Amino acid sequence: MAKIPIKPVADFAIKHGPKVVDQIAKNPHLIKPAIDKIDKVAQWQNERKEKKEAARTIPYLEQHYKLYNDEILPSLDTCQRSELLSYRLDVQKTLVQISADKAKDAKPKAVLHNKKSKKWEQVLSQIEGKLNTKDYEEYLKLYHNPESESAYFEGYEQNTAIFKKLLTENDSGKIREFLSNQTNMSIEDINRDFFLEFS
Repeated sequence: MAKIPIKPVADFAIKHGPKVVDQIAKNPHLIKPAIDKIDKVAQWQNERKEKKEAARTIPYLEQHYKLYNDEILPSLDTCQRSELLSYRLDVQKTLVQISADKAKDAKPKAVLHNKKSKKWEQVLSQIEGKLNTKDYEEYLKLYHNPESESAYFEGYEQNTAIFKKLLTENDSGKIREFLSNQTNMSIEDINRDFFLEFS
């Protein structure tokens, strides 16, 4: 913040202050119109500032990123599998759009596109991580209680049906392979959590 020099302000007040007070005392009828004019000027400046802010639109990708960062990512824990998959597809589509823009623009803009794509790749990795984790948790619940129904897999009942079929076959190798493909978890974690013996 800029420092206001005290001495010139004090000198100005000492020199012109008495004249201003005399004018106000001689012409009290001019005070109200002057205050009204000052209010109108201040109001005009505020309206102008608001119009400038309204005219300055935020680009779609920035709005979209803000939506993901502020609302969607914090609420991933409560999402269904279908929602997580739709978010993942949306972010992948955004990354394809950014790479297409990067290919058609000049080199200096490539740096900006790289920053955008890194931000979106972080969002994608968080969504995919949550998807894999929630899938793993739900399969673990189904493993311990095969009769239960999973609300998380609503719309993806074929996944649970395949998993339950593998459980009835009791083939550790197939269960391990299925879980590894579906959740991207390591074989060691799957063996530990699902108590699978090596076949």
